[in-house]
Amino acid sequence: MALLIISGVYAILIGLGIIGLWLMLILTKQVPELKSEPIAIKFHITAEITMGTLSILSGIFLLIGVSWAKYFFSVAMGLVIYAVINSAGYYAQKNQLSFVIMFGIILIASVVLVILNIFL
Repeated sequence: MALLIISGVYAILIGLGIIGLWLMLILTKQVPELKSEPIAIKFHITAEITMGTLSILSGIFLLIGVSWAKYFFSVAMGLVIYAVINSAGYYAQKNQLSFVIMFGIILIASVVLVILNIFL
């Protein structure tokens, strides 16, 4: 039961964090790709907002005890895992080590929670 609560809260925080990050970056005009690569970045932002939304939903489903929530959580975390690997590369290219470390921590936590949810 504790694992489901931890996973649910984690998924909601990750979802809110990514959506909040993109809102902040857009509102403060910190997305230069909106001018240099507008189509590509709009697709990227859409994918990340979708990931955030699915993460939030998976967390809610876990917390309210939906029977298939673990599977939904695994899919949402799969999207998170892909995104943090991709984002770590973006920030590594910019020599922003703190972001790379943060994404590494999220990667490890997401993988561990998926494994625990599958096997426990």
